[in-house]
Amino acid sequence: MKFNSAKDTLKLLQGAIIEYKVSDSIFLKRAIIGYFQDFSEYVIDMSETYLVMTGYYVDGCSGIELIKKSNIHGFIDDELTKFLVSAVILRNRYTYDYYKRDKVEKDILDYCIKKMDLLEIFLKVTGEKIVLTGINY
Repeated sequence: MKFNSAKDTLKLLQGAIIEYKVSDSIFLKRAIIGYFQDFSEYVIDMSETYLVMTGYYVDGCSGIELIKKSNIHGFIDDELTKFLVSAVILRNRYTYDYYKRDKVEKDILDYCIKKMDLLEIFLKVTGEKIVLTGINY
């Protein structure tokens, strides 16, 4: 399940952050960036899957649009949507602004350490709906 993969990746990211704070290791820095990218992809995939399952999917949407549409249709709460959109914007900069890679890597590292260190996500499933929520972001 994509949610479990996202949650597991988030825990790996947070573990790497803890170790990075102690060691300042280039290997852990790269791990944090990789986990950040994976987490962002899982969130986009969850949003897309939700929209497909509920009949609201539209071809050609960006990752940011998928997250926003899944919010509009009740999957991701408002505050978590803002947080996840900001993460995907940063991920997009890393993917497409390769000529500014050093700056973007620093921004991702700072973002992860300051904003994702304590993040928790929850998938609430009832008979009527599925909602992705979070705390500590």
